[in-house]
Amino acid sequence: MERSELAQITARVGKRRSRGLRALTLSCVVLGALLVTQSASAAVAPAGFFGIGGWTIPTTSQAASLSGAGLGLVRAAVGWGQMQTTSSPSSVNWSYTDQLADEAANDNFNLILDLNGCAVWACGTVQAAPTGAELTAYEGFVAAMVERYEPSSPFWAGQTHIPTITWQVWNEVNNGVSWPNPTPAAYAAFLSAIATTIHSVDPGATVIMSGLDNLPTIASGMTLQAFLAGLFQQPGFTQSTAAIAINAYAPSASASVNVLDGARAVALEAGDPSMPTWVTEMGWASGGPPSAFTVSPAQQNQYLQQSWDTMLACAPRWDLQHVLWFSLQDQSAAAMGTADYWGYNNGLLNVNGSPKASYSSFLQFIGAQPLPSAAAEECTLPGGYTIDTTAPHTTILKAPGDTNNTKSQIVTFAATESGQAVTGMKYQCSLDSSAWTPCSSPFNAANSRGGDHTLIVRGIDPQGNIDPTPASVTWLLDLTKPDTVITWHARHVNRANRMKLRFKGLDPGPIGHFQCRIDRRRWRTCASPYTTPRLAHGRHTVLVRAIDLAGNVDPTPAFIRVTVPKR
Repeated sequence: MERSELAQITARVGKRRSRGLRALTLSCVVLGALLVTQSASAAVAPAGFFGIGGWTIPTTSQAASLSGAGLGLVRAAVGWGQMQTTSSPSSVNWSYTDQLADEAANDNFNLILDLNGCAVWACGTVQAAPTGAELTAYEGFVAAMVERYEPSSPFWAGQTHIPTITWQVWNEVNNGVSWPNPTPAAYAAFLSAIATTIHSVDPGATVIMSGLDNLPTIASGMTLQAFLAGLFQQPGFTQSTAAIAINAYAPSASASVNVLDGARAVALEAGDPSMPTWVTEMGWASGGPPSAFTVSPAQQNQYLQQSWDTMLACAPRWDLQHVLWFSLQDQSAAAMGTADYWGYNNGLLNVNGSPKASYSSFLQFIGAQPLPSAAAEECTLPGGYTIDTTAPHTTILKAPGDTNNTKSQIVTFAATESGQAVTGMKYQCSLDSSAWTPCSSPFNAANSRGGDHTLIVRGIDPQGNIDPTPASVTWLLDLTKPDTVITWHARHVNRANRMKLRFKGLDPGPIGHFQCRIDRRRWRTCASPYTTPRLAHGRHTVLVRAIDLAGNVDPTPAFIRVTVPKR
């Protein structure tokens, strides 16, 4: 969800998922028939695990009341044009974020500030990412904000609680609306630029990526899984975000859980099982126009309880760290100046501030008290209690190949069941026919013995099913330097004063390439047969050295002496 200008234009151009919305296609990573046997530590949510966002920030009284109930985390959107009304940095009005920061400090909760929306004066619309000079101006705005609220800032003088602030870079960039014609490469570059800006001011700051929608809003968008898979392929992406952020909107409680499964499967397939998951938005509307996400007030409450019970109990399945409901209070479509749509009716409170049934359940989840349905003690996925007898299949994702590095020989791997990812999978490894030992991906198989090495890996799922056909990979640790032999050369230079020769390399492994040098000039890549450049009158030395695929270089290059006569 977006706020202020962004929300208004979003509603106009099609973020509404109401009448005419095509049926949602659930993620192919549906593990609802499986049972995960791990148990939650207690039927009480950890502090800050559950949180709230909204179309507006909480009022002073709401913040105090929620804090008293145990609220530990609030997410708020920060629109550039909303705060900086002209190109002049002096036009920034900090009153909105100052109020929120004061509430966080006074009422002892932490913040996620979602940086989203270009300024109309910079981009012509809020529905665009700043580029060029506009990006430079935006980075200046972001840097000023981070400096204002970083932990050592004078802003916090006298405060006993300095809130932790997480900076989220944009929102729902894959749905085709807030970031037109999205591509993983463009967003990854933008994320990297903004993360670099933030860390240049506050090196210890936490930065997370945009929350991703499960399905695109318009045709130019991309699904969560396709977009996230593309992000993992971008260099530096995993260094730019501390977590995978998703907006888990779905037609039912079980479907919202499947959104998490889909995102987790992508991370495992990308070979990065250590990336935690944050749900930065989720919710259901209890009124407004019909949509796939519009239910009755009673159903809204039931879905909150069911989804949050599962997400808390099964948090290790996704390394789930935070879950935030959107939104705290319903938004008036008239106040937004747009037609009504389901997202304005997701609140736990009505427009007039009166509580819905879901508000009481929310308070129980954020407080140190038993949960509404006394769940979150056993992790059972949607679909009921089903014994899993399916054996996993293990795949090698990356292996070192020929190398001369005795300190780093990294192998990454993952295991799936029926082509689907399984959280809680454990692994055993056997290096060079050694006994099976517990291991995890990435695995460093480094050793100093030259020759071939083989790693065998098998997955073991949470129910104890073992892969009957372990994956294996073999590579060469090549510590032998190659030798180079000149097999033939002309007796004299030709009329163009060039010398021709042939050569080969001798090595236990394959030769990667050769380098040639004339006298004391630079080494240059060459291949046999080789013809030298034109040589000047006088005596010359032509040298050749082999370099094998592991990177070993012949320390004693082969050479010939050449005399070029005067002509």
